[in-house]
Amino acid sequence: MAVPCEPLDKERHIKYWKRCHKSLLPTAYTSSDSTRLLFACFTICALDLLGAPLDASERSAIRSWVLSLQHPEGGFCGSPLHAYGKRDSHKGSANLAATFFALILLAAAADGEQEASAAFSGVNRARLLRWLRSLQRADGSFGQNLWDGRPVGGSDMRHSYLASCIRWMLRGPIDQADHDDVNLERMVGHVLRGQTYDGGMAESSLNESHGGYAYCGIAALAMLDRDSGTSALQDEALRKGLMLKFLSHRQFPYLAQEEEDEDAEEAENMVEMDLEALSLNEPCQHVGYNGRWNKKADTCYCWWTGGALKLLGQVSMMTMDPSRAYLLEITQHRIGGFSKNAGGPPDIYHSYLGLASLAIMGQDGLKSFDEGLCCSQELTKKIIAARRGLNESDSKSGWAEDGFWEAIDRSSA
Repeated sequence: MAVPCEPLDKERHIKYWKRCHKSLLPTAYTSSDSTRLLFACFTICALDLLGAPLDASERSAIRSWVLSLQHPEGGFCGSPLHAYGKRDSHKGSANLAATFFALILLAAAADGEQEASAAFSGVNRARLLRWLRSLQRADGSFGQNLWDGRPVGGSDMRHSYLASCIRWMLRGPIDQADHDDVNLERMVGHVLRGQTYDGGMAESSLNESHGGYAYCGIAALAMLDRDSGTSALQDEALRKGLMLKFLSHRQFPYLAQEEEDEDAEEAENMVEMDLEALSLNEPCQHVGYNGRWNKKADTCYCWWTGGALKLLGQVSMMTMDPSRAYLLEITQHRIGGFSKNAGGPPDIYHSYLGLASLAIMGQDGLKSFDEGLCCSQELTKKIIAARRGLNESDSKSGWAEDGFWEAIDRSSA
């Protein structure tokens, strides 16, 4: 029997997200200005998930702003402070995360079939795909951005996931032999080599496993398989049984009703439990999720764990009602949004992933969710329409807009 819990206050959440969209963000976000596209994408995607439409002027402004961040040599920059004009393009800092969020945001700012079909117009597909390939290393991993023509920025699963999604959004199921593709065999090999002894995933099998990396690795393989007929997610090298065990152990009974917040930033992030509250007879009311062993419950890991389980076809392994109760009764904030954990303020990152978690659990009032792209299924359809429109436009223009002659002019200047 379902355990009654607090409802999702949809109107309060819409007000929170509109406030994020229309007003200045708190000063705590200033140091993260380089990820402004992430904040914008989560804000608009949250409004979409909640069924709160944008007006025509808002959609136009979003589209213009996103395209202004496109790097002349491929990809998108995270904020205006990192975008440069064509003459200084070598100074730019296009990166994988910004490019992923830019493409999602362009589609989210479209309304109706006509706008969706034109959502990617203005995106230089040829340059972007070549830039994407240049980010891949010989071992199959991806850097975050280029420095002096070489990929830099670590080689963890987040980059593989972002690259897989970008590739799908721009290439799709059709064969585009005129554009360089990444090395899929090496990419899959890199992801599979990241599985650790306990079934989770890390940057390599020798590092500590992490719930977020587990999702990114699984989703990277799933997005490679989508519409392609391949079966990377079914590779025998992926030890699914161990992975499911690792994911299932990310959830645990939440027993601390009042978490200590004194010196929270400096204290070890351990799970707080009151032994007197332990009982074998009473049902568990709240279930929280962590990303690593012996860590505290965190809203976002409900998504990273649940999303991975959904991709593996095992979302039923989530303890649904207590998990929903944890989000709605413990971290749902009175002004809207979700906090990282009990007692904290809401923030854009945890607020969106809290909604995403509820969406894969079938929460009333939210649209059906695409666990691979982390957006509504309705938005995924817009992305498909945008890709189709861009492909048709490219097939008509051929190589005229690929930047070849501009590159020749620069080299001879």
